[in-house]
Amino acid sequence: MIARVLIIEDDPDIGALEERLLRQADYETRWVLTGEAGLEAAAAFHPDIVVLDVGLPGRNGLDICAKLAETLDAFILMVSGHTREEDKLKALGLGADDYITKPFSNGEFLARVAAFLRRRDRYRVQSTSATLSCGGVVLDRNRQVVFKDDLSAFLTALEFKLLWFLAESEGRLLTRAQILENVWNDVSGVPTRVVDVHVAALRKKIGEVGAPLQINSVRGIGYRLDVAVPAKS
Repeated sequence: MIARVLIIEDDPDIGALEERLLRQADYETRWVLTGEAGLEAAAAFHPDIVVLDVGLPGRNGLDICAKLAETLDAFILMVSGHTREEDKLKALGLGADDYITKPFSNGEFLARVAAFLRRRDRYRVQSTSATLSCGGVVLDRNRQVVFKDDLSAFLTALEFKLLWFLAESEGRLLTRAQILENVWNDVSGVPTRVVDVHVAALRKKIGEVGAPLQINSVRGIGYRLDVAVPAKS
């Protein structure tokens, strides 16, 4: 199956370059110039990957990224001229899967895109189960939600993969490197702090459904998911 890539880029030179590279690599592409057009195209085109510029006219790329992460099951590659780690963490914390800075080489750009598809295929092979139960909480892959009793919370694609990986390893300490390798595929030097950002978001959503799950941190090493033991009355 040919992968679909949506390009949201207002710079004609960069957009044309990205589209040409992707088409030469046999991807199906659609290119729009604004964030609002990108949201409309995403709903109609159903892309596997979105290449999203940060500096868009009107609604900026970060706003669009957050919206796409909530509504679309696709990988998001942010493109920006900002090189500070804080800028990368902000984008990754909003739901982006990867971040590339301008100017970038043709090879690096295509490698980032190809890595998404490898990660997708790896994830599908690792587990074909539609649901996973942990401590009375159910993760539903098809709906991308976590629920307990009558309460549920929608997770972004990355949040869901992270919680699933932690739940599969319940009670076992996982290093940040292990988490990056299994959830992010860690092909691009993603800052390890991005794991902390997503864990914080997960803790909040787990709390919303009253889940007896605790994502405990071990300083300097990583995280472990435990099922909380009810306090005796």
